[in-house]
Amino acid sequence: MILNLYLLRRFLLGLLVSLVVLVSIEIFFSFSSEMKYLNEGNYDFNVILKYIILSIPRSIDTMFPYSVLIGALLSLGAMAADMEFVAMQSAGVSVRKILIIILLQTFFISTIFYIIVDSIVPTFSSKAETVRNIALKKQSYFNKNGTWFKNNDSFIKILEIYPNDTVKGISVYTYDDSNQLSTVNYIESAKFIKGKWNLENVIKIDLSEDPIATERFQNMLSDDLIDIKLINIKTNKPYSLRLRDVRRNIKYLQANNLDTSIQEKIFWEKVMKPIATVIMLFLAMPFIFGKMRSINASKRIVIGLFIGIIFFIISSILPNLGLIIGINPFISVMLPLIVFAFLGQYIYKYQLESGLR
Repeated sequence: MILNLYLLRRFLLGLLVSLVVLVSIEIFFSFSSEMKYLNEGNYDFNVILKYIILSIPRSIDTMFPYSVLIGALLSLGAMAADMEFVAMQSAGVSVRKILIIILLQTFFISTIFYIIVDSIVPTFSSKAETVRNIALKKQSYFNKNGTWFKNNDSFIKILEIYPNDTVKGISVYTYDDSNQLSTVNYIESAKFIKGKWNLENVIKIDLSEDPIATERFQNMLSDDLIDIKLINIKTNKPYSLRLRDVRRNIKYLQANNLDTSIQEKIFWEKVMKPIATVIMLFLAMPFIFGKMRSINASKRIVIGLFIGIIFFIISSILPNLGLIIGINPFISVMLPLIVFAFLGQYIYKYQLESGLR
């Protein structure tokens, strides 16, 4: 018990120091990046400062796994340099047991951390993006060829999606029971207010009549232009979604016979974050011992970062590649974790052969 608490204290100290440093660097670069938009639209210094402050929880979330990695390398590397592990081995505590203790502690800490940030980061990140987009008068989502939605019997094309539930350049194609195009609506802009869509400059073409009838409306209200949930699913970024929001999105898409693969990928990535953090650390920990024990702390950090970057790149690319080629989202998320887990096992066995016990 005393050993567990001692290792936990040393590990947490390294984690907190690394997290403060990395988040500070992230904030500095974010602030420098945002300064190029200074005085563009209403984006003044105060708005930039507000955006940066609201983005801090997201920065902490992003940097946490790397802080775990670097913190462990610093803390455990210092313990190895001070021959503390040798003393523990002399007392009958194997390195294998030390690794298991630290990995279990990492999983426990990571699970608690991600549960907490799941309720904090989406709220602050959403506010940050809204503040920024409104000040810059920027779209939340833009596609020069338009973005397509399916809502009941209608197919909807939207050119521009703005914050505060505003869309522009809308074309609505509605089909009848025999799958024949019945009406086409062209809408300049629409804003969702209190459960209704406020439409401006509407052209309604009724193809079911002979001759074809055309009507124009300067303003009109609609209850069923498009489900606002569909727009939120399209525009919300993964870090702006809680886990329960993702599950609700999946159920909603399934109920409407729409593709759920992107939301399933986001769901499994969120669920597997604690395991991914443990695997990242497992890959680096053997370098603290054995042949790598004689290497100084700075080189160990470089090695750890290198491993972390490779792990991050592959674990980010494979799920997205899986979506393109049609692999099940769960498999595409799990595959890099499994591959790197086996790689970590290989590295660990290699270190065993070099004297790690």
